Amino acid sequence: MKSFIEKNLYHYAAYFMILVLFFSKALPNIGLIILTILFLIKFDIKAFKINSYSKQILLILLFYLIVKSALYGNLSFDFRVYKGILLAFWISILLCKIKDIKTLKFIVLIGIDACILISLFLIGVFYFQTGILPFSNTAEVNKLLLLERPYIAFITVLGFLISLEKAIIISKWRKFYLFNSVLLLGFILLISARISIITVFAIAGVYFVFYFKTKWYKKILFALALGLLFVGVVMSNKNIRERFFIKSNLEKSLQEASDYEPRIVIWNCAYKMTKQDDFILLTGFDGYQKIKNNLLDCYASSIENQSKKEYFLSEKFNTHNQFIDFYLVGGIIAFLLFSAFFVALFLELRLDFFKIAIVIAFLLFFIVENIFYRQFGCYLFGIFTLILLQRKEDE
Repeated sequence: MKSFIEKNLYHYAAYFMILVLFFSKALPNIGLIILTILFLIKFDIKAFKINSYSKQILLILLFYLIVKSALYGNLSFDFRVYKGILLAFWISILLCKIKDIKTLKFIVLIGIDACILISLFLIGVFYFQTGILPFSNTAEVNKLLLLERPYIAFITVLGFLISLEKAIIISKWRKFYLFNSVLLLGFILLISARISIITVFAIAGVYFVFYFKTKWYKKILFALALGLLFVGVVMSNKNIRERFFIKSNLEKSLQEASDYEPRIVIWNCAYKMTKQDDFILLTGFDGYQKIKNNLLDCYASSIENQSKKEYFLSEKFNTHNQFIDFYLVGGIIAFLLFSAFFVALFLELRLDFFKIAIVIAFLLFFIVENIFYRQFGCYLFGIFTLILLQRKEDE
C-alpha cells in the first residue's frame, strides 16, 4: 500500500490541485507547491520540451512583453499580468508527467460538476425562499454561484464539451455522460450566461459547417435552423432576453445596452486611448500603469451618470478583452502574436472537433475577459489549452 501511494503521489497531488481549483483560491496553490516539490525531486529536462508551434508563439509573445517592460522600467508593475502566463506554462509542465489523459479529463469534469451542483443547490434554496430567479441582475446572481457568472458559465461549457466527447467515445457510460451534458447545458441557460450561450451555438455552427458530413444545401438548412433556434432561446426566456438587452425596438435596445453593458464604455475608452500621442502603433504604451491611469481618466471624463461613474472608478475595470489588452500594452506586434497563437492552435488541432471546440470557447472568452489577470483563469488555461488540447487521449 505504501509503495502504491508513493508511486502515485504525484498523480494524487495533481488531481487534488484540479479538484479544489473550483472551490478555493488558496488550496490549488498548496497542490501546486506539492507538485513543484515532487517535480524537482525527480527533475526531468524533457518536460521543458516545447512540442508545438502554438506554445512557441505564446513564449515569443511573453518574451517580447517582458523585454519591452524591462526596457521601459515597468517590469515590476507589468509582471503581475505576465506571471499569469508563466503560471499557465508551469502548470502545463507539471501536468506533462500525467500520462493518463482520460483520468485527468474525468477529474476535471468531477470538479466542474461539483461546482455546478453546489451552485444549483444554492439557487434552489434562494428560489424556495423568494420565489424568484434573479438571473438578469449580475450583482444578485453572483451571490448564488460559487464563481462569478462569466467564469462558472465558461467552465460549464468546458465540462459540457468533455462530457459530450465521453458520451460519444465511451459506450459503457454513454447515458450518464449524455445526461450530464444536458444538465450542464441547462445550467448555462438557467443562469442566462450570454457569452456561453453564444459559444455553444458557435461551436454547433462550426460542427455543421466543417465536420458534419452531408451535402452543402443540407448544411445551409442546418445553419438556418440553428440560427432560428438561437433566436427562439433568446426570445423565449425573460432573463436571457434581458441579458441580451432585447427591447421593443432597436433604439431602446441600444440605449439599454449602453446603460448596463460596461464593455461598451470600456472598449470605447480603449479605442480613444489608441488615438493619444504616446500610443505607438507598433509597440503600444510603455506599460500597464499608463493603461490603468488612462482608463480611469476616460471613465471620469466620459461617463455623465454620477453613480455609474463612481462605480467604474471604484471597480477600476480593465479592458475586458485580452486581445485589446495586449494591443494596448504591446502594440500590433503583441496583437498579431496572440492572434497567431490561436491560428496555430486551429491548424494543429483541426482534425479533432472537440479540441477545436475548446479552442473556440477560449477564443470567445478572451474576447470578453482578461483571463491572464486572474489566477483561476491561468490555471484553466494551463490545464486545457496547454495540456488537454495537445495530448492524445490514449496516452
